[in-house]
Amino acid sequence: MDLKAFYEVIKPKQTTLLMITCVISFLVASSFSIDISLFIKTFLAVFLAVAGTTALNMWLDRDIDILMPRTMFRPVPSGRLSPKGCAIYGSILVALGIFLGFLVKPLVAFIIFLGLFFDIVIYTIMLKRKNPYSIVLGGLAGAMPSLAGWTAAKGYLDFAGLIVSAIILLWIPAHIWYLSMHFEEDYRKAGIPMLPLIVGMERASWVIVFSVGLMLLMVAVLFFLLPFGPAYLVTAVIITAYFLYRAIKFAKSPNRIAARRMYKLASMTLGIIYFSMILGALW
Repeated sequence: MDLKAFYEVIKPKQTTLLMITCVISFLVASSFSIDISLFIKTFLAVFLAVAGTTALNMWLDRDIDILMPRTMFRPVPSGRLSPKGCAIYGSILVALGIFLGFLVKPLVAFIIFLGLFFDIVIYTIMLKRKNPYSIVLGGLAGAMPSLAGWTAAKGYLDFAGLIVSAIILLWIPAHIWYLSMHFEEDYRKAGIPMLPLIVGMERASWVIVFSVGLMLLMVAVLFFLLPFGPAYLVTAVIITAYFLYRAIKFAKSPNRIAARRMYKLASMTLGIIYFSMILGALW
């Protein structure tokens, strides 16, 4: 048994980024007055659900993963983990995550379930192979870990929590479409109609600019909704405005090499925005 395959199939880097949004949302929503038991249950619930959903995605996408050089060596297409084993593994993790979420609060379990539903059913099964705008709805899944962390700490869902999560939703087009620009040939081989492949890099890049512009607006709105100090406003607005500037510059002259740099900048931007929430809550 290749134990490393069970680790790789949950995409540790992606899962870690989503867990950062969950943890920071929990901390900010609780004003750092942390119930350790609640935090641990929430963390485990979201982590297990995210990891399990990712594994189920690996299982469902095994036929297209084997077609792309970027993904053909993943555990399932490479044969290091059987499709059945991956499906069972992912299902167990998700079931445990939803169960723990229910112990935290039924609403948290429902949010976790929505993440699974939008990722697996709406995005992977229904839209990914058919619609170039699949990630717009599928992106809702990426916002659920943050929303679950916020709701668990607050005990209820509020407008500020929705704005915090909306930042991720508006970030996802940049995260996915810049990557698809760089690996354009891979996606063509697999027959996945990502927007840049259908309308071209330039038009897709301007859609990203629009999304990042809305993200900048949400970052600014959050300052007025929460008792954040100027450290948040300065840090979050500057990094998001810089990302918007780079996105506009890229849209004027897009190319696949620069797209990879933009993909990396997108990840860094989201991380800084969320860490700036901690700065704002403390200073």
